[in-house]
Amino acid sequence: MLIPDYYRIEKMEKRENNTLFSISLNPLCKVYDGHFPGEPVSPGVCNIQMIKECVEQVVGTPLLLAGMSKCRLLELMNPVTHAKVELEIELQEQSESGVKVYAVLGMDEQTYIDMKAEFVYSETDRKE
Repeated sequence: MLIPDYYRIEKMEKRENNTLFSISLNPLCKVYDGHFPGEPVSPGVCNIQMIKECVEQVVGTPLLLAGMSKCRLLELMNPVTHAKVELEIELQEQSESGVKVYAVLGMDEQTYIDMKAEFVYSETDRKE
């Protein structure tokens, strides 16, 4: 889990068709010591994990990433100059085995990640 070192959820707003997260990135997180010193860039894999953790907040149970039909990393995200971001998650399909989502991570007119993914419920941790 990346919370609270990598990011912090400032606000979670459930809407009719989606959930909007206001997120603060931590530019002092140890991940930036190696990615990259003096010019920090948020690692794509950490951002995908952050999206997964936020989807878990929406559905209320642990998930495993089963696959991605689309994952576009569109812009570099510097946690110093872009410390505040928004994540919009749309549940496209939910079943007994998991959930399909469309997620956009960005801020204002800037889009960092545009992703369609399928998550399955973690059987060992699943809430009934």
